[in-house]
Order: sequence, then C-alpha cells, then structure tokens
Amino acid sequence: MRSRRSPRLALECLDDRVLPGAVVPLANASSVIGKSPSPSPSPKPPSQSNSQAPVNSDHQNYSHIRVAMLAFSGTPLGNFESNLLKNSVDLLIPNTQYLDRYNTAAPNTPQLLYSNLSNIYLDLYTDWLNYADKNKDNREAAFFHADHALAFSGDSGSSKPVTWFWGVSTGSDSAGWVDHTPLTAKSDTSFQLPKSGQSAAIGYPDKFREINFNIASKGDAKWSGTLEYAAAIDSKGNPYYWKPLTTLTNTTAGFKQTGKVTFDPPSDWKAGSINGSDPLFYVRVRSTGGTGAGPTVRNVLGADYVNAKGTTKGVIPAFDSSADKNHDGYLNDAEYARRAKGDDARFAYQSRLFYSPYGQMRFATNPSNADFRAWSLDYSKRFMAAHPGSDGIFFDNSTGHLQTKATDLVEPSANYANDYGLMLGNIDRAIGTKWVLANTSGAGDNALPIVKQGVSFLEESGLRPLAQNYVQFEDTAKMIADRLKVMGPNSYAILDTYPAGGSPTDPRTQMSELAYYYLLADPKKTYVMFNGGYEPATTWSRHWTNAVKYNVGQPKGAWTVMATGRDPSNRSLTFKVYERQYDNALVLYKPLATLKGANGSLGDASATYHKLPGKYRVLRADGTLGPVVTSVLLRNGEGTVLIKA
Repeated sequence: MRSRRSPRLALECLDDRVLPGAVVPLANASSVIGKSPSPSPSPKPPSQSNSQAPVNSDHQNYSHIRVAMLAFSGTPLGNFESNLLKNSVDLLIPNTQYLDRYNTAAPNTPQLLYSNLSNIYLDLYTDWLNYADKNKDNREAAFFHADHALAFSGDSGSSKPVTWFWGVSTGSDSAGWVDHTPLTAKSDTSFQLPKSGQSAAIGYPDKFREINFNIASKGDAKWSGTLEYAAAIDSKGNPYYWKPLTTLTNTTAGFKQTGKVTFDPPSDWKAGSINGSDPLFYVRVRSTGGTGAGPTVRNVLGADYVNAKGTTKGVIPAFDSSADKNHDGYLNDAEYARRAKGDDARFAYQSRLFYSPYGQMRFATNPSNADFRAWSLDYSKRFMAAHPGSDGIFFDNSTGHLQTKATDLVEPSANYANDYGLMLGNIDRAIGTKWVLANTSGAGDNALPIVKQGVSFLEESGLRPLAQNYVQFEDTAKMIADRLKVMGPNSYAILDTYPAGGSPTDPRTQMSELAYYYLLADPKKTYVMFNGGYEPATTWSRHWTNAVKYNVGQPKGAWTVMATGRDPSNRSLTFKVYERQYDNALVLYKPLATLKGANGSLGDASATYHKLPGKYRVLRADGTLGPVVTSVLLRNGEGTVLIKA
C-alpha cells in the first residue's frame, strides 16, 4: 500500500451562375513534491480585470476588419512584410529578435512577445528554479507529477532529452572557458579533458547521480584527474569552492575508458554559473597530473530515467516519497530498495509530467500553486521590463486543461482552468495597459475562465473552411460567441484560419477563409489571422489575400442559414449554406455536407445553385471584382464575398 498518496481523481462565370474562387499534500512529504497547497482564491469577475484598454488597441488600418500576423523565427523580413505591416496589419506577434526592426517600421502597431506558462522549458525552466532557490520555495511546487509509471511520446524544437547536460565547458576561471554544451550530446563530436590546472565542468539544472563518459582516446599516459563538486558560490553566482566527490561506482578506469560514474548527491551541493551558464549543479573533472592533453570524450550523458533510449517516447517514473526517509527528494540505495514496486524515480523531479505532445524537459506546470503563480507574475514583469518596445505578452498553449487523466497525477487538477485564468488575469492587471493574449486553441469551454479574466485570446487554426462540416461550423460559431459575451470590455479575439483540404495560396481557400471569418466577426473586437498555425516561419505572401482590403462595411446582424438540402454528390448527406449581410456585401459559406460523422467531398459534383437577393459582383482573392451575377454555385467547403452592385 502506498502511504504517500491515494488514487485521484485533447469561381468561373456560367451565365449568371458563379463558382466563387474557380494538490492534495503528500503524507510527510511537503519538502519533496510541493508544499501543502494554500487554497486558491476564486477568479475575480471580469469587472475587476484590467479596466484600461491595451496600448495601441485602437490601431486599425481598415474600418471593416482587423488583421493580426505572426513573425516567428525564420519569417523573412522583406519589403512585402514591411509594407503589409505598415498598411494592413493591426497586431503582430514577432520573435524577440524582430521587435526593434518592426517597431521602427510600424511604431503604432502593437507587438506581443511569445512566452509560455502552461509548460516551462529552457530559460523559463531555469528561471523558475533560480527563483525558487532564492525565495526558498520548493522546486517541485511548480509541477505536476506522475502518480504511477506514465508513458509519454512527443518532441519539439525546444525539448531536450533528459540525458543531455545543460552546461559542459573546459578551462578555468583564470584561463577562460570553452563551451562544449551543444556538442556533448552528439556521438560524432568530441572534446578533450584539459591539461593540468584546468577542468571539465559538467552541469544539470537539478541534482543528479550519474555521468556516462564515452571515451574516444586515452590521451597522455601520465594524465590524471579527480572528480569534485561545487560546494559554495560567490555573490555573482559563480562556484569558488569545490570539494572531492565521493563516488559509489566508477568504471572509467581514471577516465581512460568508456564507463559510468555514480554518486549520492552531496547535501551541500550548490547550483552556480560557469562560463555564463544558467545556475546549474556542476561536477568537474579537475586535471591533477601529466603535462599533455587528457582523454578525448566523444560525449557525456546523464541518466536516461525515462528509458527513451534516444527516441521521442518513454515512461515517466513515479517517485515513492514514503521511501524518502530524510525528505531530501532523493532515494539513496537503501531507500531505493524499499520503494514501492514500479516507482523507479531516484529523484522527485524525475516524476514531473511532460506537457503533451512536446516531449522531454518541457514540464507541465501547476497554476493552482501560489508559489508558481507568484513566479509567473514576477517573471512577466521582468520580461516586459527587458523588452520595453513590446506591447504585451502572448502566452502559448493556454488550453485550460491537461491532456492527462486526473488519476495519473499526484496533484489534483480539477481547478486547473480557473486557476490558470486567475494567473493570467493577475498578470493582465499587473502590467496595466500592456496586452495579455492567450493561445486557447483546442480549449473549448475551458477557455471561458481565462477570457472572463479580461485576457484576450487567439484561437489558433480554429477556422478550417475546407475541412469542417456544418455541425463543426456551428460549434465553432457558438464557442466564439460564448467567449465574446463574457470577455472584458478591453479584450480582443484573434481568429486564425487553417488551409486543411486546400492551400494557403489557392484563391478558393483564401476566399473561403475570409468568408468564414466574416460570418463570425466583430469588426471592433475580433482580428483575422491567416494560417498563423500553418507554416509560421514562411513569407507573409503565402498568408495573405488582397480581398481583405475591400471595404465590406459593418455587419447588419448575425449569420443565419440561407439554404439547406441534400448533397448532390452524396444524397445521404445534408448541406447547409450560411449568410450574413454587411453594409456593402453579402457573405456566404457552405461547410462540408455531413450526416452522422460522414462528410461530403470538396469536388465540383457537390456544387449547389443559389439565387441571390439582388445583383452582386464576386470579390476575388486579388481584391478585384468579377462581373455582375444574380446567383452562385457553391461547392462543399466554399465561401464567397459578394459585393452589392
């Protein structure tokens, strides 16, 4: 029986017819996996959210529509992008490195910098660890932990295998350091253990107990080295006092052959910075003998505690805190022998939940924990201060839920959405007129507690006109309408399109995306984003249609059903056509026909004829108008914007 926890609770002309576009606390373990949680306050009502409008929120190039764009790492910065930013884009989410350039090109356009709070990794991760240490918070307070062995799979550009060390340098403080960190995880690169008087320093964000040396050559026969750990750091965070490291095993034969070193992490081990690294727990191999270079290390790796074996899937182990008799978050050999069967984590941190589907070392965070919420606010303030040219923060992965069952976790997660919303709401209020924008893609109703806090939202890849049937369209429309009803007076919605079933440069796809957006839009409260979640690092010319520039005027009411009937290409399916009147236009959209989960095709055989309530001209993707028509043919997954003649 496990005493540490109890079970608990993702168009071409045809006469006048036209085809448009032809914590429950652990027993005796408060110092291991989170402090005893303090009650989370209930989210404040919208009236208590930021009452001031965000900086430059009145910036709008066209009276009938607002446009948002992404400029992530890899996005070209050519004349096309610059001209579009100056004349058409009303909100930008750029990579940090582009901030100053885009501010120069369009100083009145709000720019929001990317960040994350639902999962932390890389410098976000080390920032939390450093903050926790300085404030004497439990490092594990920020995270969810696996209640039992939990399989995972996934990868991302910002994940790292758990085996990779985060700092590997050779040299000394007096002679300088050479950074080998990017190379040490690769089997085809190498570095030498340095000559006498210098060291090879190996660091990891958390305490560890295992180093695997892959030795390529022995080096000078008289070379020798000893293992030491950082026992004290100076006021600048640099290690200055090192002690000998007592090992449990060492099969490297004095670092002359491939082998493993294991040890119990010392109680006085301190995290420090070497060669400008983030604070890490360092072990060094200090050269003590010989005049020549030491052995050549092909790579150096830590423990593969998730048993991934170089792949992107494995098993997160559970940590048996009841076996941790001294409550230091680590099981020595004697404690490990008494652990519950199947609980194979040596350290409490090894049971942290990875945020699906992004892979290793991207840890799911617990917004219900007060210490983590305090860090999130502190970090956001520092982040904004470090980038004064930014108008706010874009928080990715704000889905309001975890893709993990509650019974898989040690900590309770029932209040996740409310507490996540409270966390973002606190940041929104604290940074005043700066924006807070949350990526709520896939959140559904879980986004409501976030939106109620006065936070603006982006529904990434939410509008998929060539891939959604009419049931999905109506669900999407209801979801957006529900959020608009509860959102704060000074918050906004960005509706992103996705070209599934088509191509971002295809006129049919472009006009269908625009028509879908116009059916749901509020010209003052919503923005359209074209294919932001699709090829985000490509040129904006693949994400743009000049039809946006045509002034359709203001909407004259909500969308309605214009027509319904049997799909001509599959009579067992039903189609619907939706319409919305604007001052200067009629917008039509026909999703995929459907019945009981079966969807119709996009082909010409699915086209249906619809008489128009007057004379119109079809708005083309390039912004020009077609001839006057009094009826149209619409295929499944097709939309059109018809300008009054």
